[in-house]
Parts: sequence; structure tokens; C-alpha cells
Amino acid sequence: MNPEKTLGPGSRSENELPDQPALPGRIRIRMSALGAIRCPNLAGREGVIIGIGHYRSTFRIMFDGFKSATSLHSTYIETIDEE
Repeated sequence: MNPEKTLGPGSRSENELPDQPALPGRIRIRMSALGAIRCPNLAGREGVIIGIGHYRSTFRIMFDGFKSATSLHSTYIETIDEE
């Protein structure tokens, strides 16, 4: 059986990246108001974007003090202005 046929026409190969803008280095973020409502256990947390998620609208976040990354929708986070 051909593996390309089993994945279906809408699937992408492992080497193909989703269409997202390139991230300029590490960006500090915090949970947005919507993110705090939807994920109350992460409310008030800050972290760093370390990459893109599987879907176009998600980012991989490494929260301060966490050992592993978390995928979150882009509306759940907001950037922190470095002053």
C-alpha cells in the first residue's frame, strides 16, 4: 500500500512547514485575558516562544519554570514590551 494514498490529499509531509512568518529570535510572552479565562492554570504565567505549532495559529511556548513546552493558540498569548 502506498503511504501517500493512506494520508489523504490534505495531509502534508513531515518536512513541509506550515505557512507562518519567521520568528525573530526569542519573544517574551504572557497569557492574554482570553488565555487566562480558557486556561486558568496558566493565568499570570510568562514564557518564551520557542517555535511554531502543528497548526498555523499555534505557537510552542516554554513557560518560566516548566520542563517542557506547551502549544497555545495565538489569541491566548500577548507579547511583553521589554523596557
